[in-house]
Amino acid sequence: MALRPSLQDVLNALQAEGLLEPDAVDRARVALEAHQRQSVAVPWFVKAFAGVGAWLSAIFVLSFFACAGLWEEQVVMGLVGLGLCAGATMLRRTLRGVFVEQLALALCLAGAAMASVSFGIETENENVAATLVLVISGVLLFVYPDAILRFLSTLGVVGAAGFLAWHVVGGFALDLLILGCAALMYFLFLEQARLRRGTTGELVGPVTFALACAIPGVLLARGMQDVARHLFDTVSALPDAVLTLGLTTLTLYTAWRVLRELALEPTGVAGAAVFAALTLVAVLTPHTPAVITAVGMLVLGFHRRSSVLLGLAVAYLLASGSWYYYDLGLTLLAKSLALMGSGLVFLGLRSFLLRRFPAPASEVR
Repeated sequence: MALRPSLQDVLNALQAEGLLEPDAVDRARVALEAHQRQSVAVPWFVKAFAGVGAWLSAIFVLSFFACAGLWEEQVVMGLVGLGLCAGATMLRRTLRGVFVEQLALALCLAGAAMASVSFGIETENENVAATLVLVISGVLLFVYPDAILRFLSTLGVVGAAGFLAWHVVGGFALDLLILGCAALMYFLFLEQARLRRGTTGELVGPVTFALACAIPGVLLARGMQDVARHLFDTVSALPDAVLTLGLTTLTLYTAWRVLRELALEPTGVAGAAVFAALTLVAVLTPHTPAVITAVGMLVLGFHRRSSVLLGLAVAYLLASGSWYYYDLGLTLLAKSLALMGSGLVFLGLRSFLLRRFPAPASEVR
């Protein structure tokens, strides 16, 4: 089965169920043709040159500030950075076009970096810089109408909040923030169809994919002991098994919601097999919480038919699985037997599910 059905298949299915008028398919085709003509009116290479020119223009503007000696005046540079953020936001909300969009994006990112770095240097306090990143990213997330910057703003909010939690409270607060962000990610993916119809529907996509990129990456870095000793307070952090238990609970709840949406009984044979498989993954990898998180993202990727989320999940699953294999305190023979045994278990589970719930035959077109 393809990850995404074609638009023609969707229209035919809706028409067969009586949810569309007889001429709705023709009107949809005409609208799609008009949209395609408008979207390809400007060739891709023209858009690429416009984007490169916009970023070069932003670099020239910043080089002017550098030549004027603003780098030595931290307060002035910070105020200029805030002004660049405000001006770029107004420019992006007022005008349209590839050049304007890329120019505003470059100036806004440069302004945010100038403001946070300059005030951090002036106060000689890392927490001030992180707080500014948190505030500026949070404001831009809601006021700047661009998916790329909203994605980056979400990463800025999560990164700054994680730094403040670790630096002010300790590793315990950072782990609680990770659990909270993971719960938010699962919630947004499960409720995205309803949330996209709201007033903040444009935020759902960038925020969810930013969380999907950040959370497994932080968990993977946290599991690397050499990195964790320098970046994380492993003494005051939650035990790996406790963090894995919390993430497993979220994954099991996600699987339960998916089964309900697919009209499958969670307490039946299929539900028991899915829950047993997820629990087995958590039991086998208690010290690598990134594995169960990647598995949960894999479930959501297949369920939502999102090729991007599926690619992220597979990449993080391979990375976390490789680290888990490398970090095992076993001989190579024992590691090989463990991998072979887990593979046989999941192949057996797949064979059981296919026999118990055979896939319906599809027509050959």
